Amino acid sequence: MLDPHDNAGFSLIEIMISIAIIAIGLFAVMSVLIIVVKGNAHSNKSTTAVTLAQDKLEDFRNMDYDEITGTYTIYNNPDYYLEVTVGNDTPIVNTKTVAVSVYWNPGTSTSVHNVQLKTIFTQ
Repeated sequence: MLDPHDNAGFSLIEIMISIAIIAIGLFAVMSVLIIVVKGNAHSNKSTTAVTLAQDKLEDFRNMDYDEITGTYTIYNNPDYYLEVTVGNDTPIVNTKTVAVSVYWNPGTSTSVHNVQLKTIFTQ
């Protein structure tokens, strides 16, 4: 039976071991949380880049075939760098290939983070 006057409790070593185990578990959870937050931020930027590229291609769809020319860059968003390249007679005669590249972080064409969409327009 238990003695109600027994003063036995947890020793200091048992409490320190318990705190160490809890701390290790919390650090593991926090490191996973940080990775998830960074992944979500990257996914958000990727989605925005794809949306910008699709919007630019939609602008070309609304143009006449003869108006689709040239290669140029667009700085309409401070966090993103858009580069448009129009290739004439590619892949066959009387077609134009439009490639829209969107770069982010640091926002220059040398960035490793990019999205590229291509489409072909016919005459």
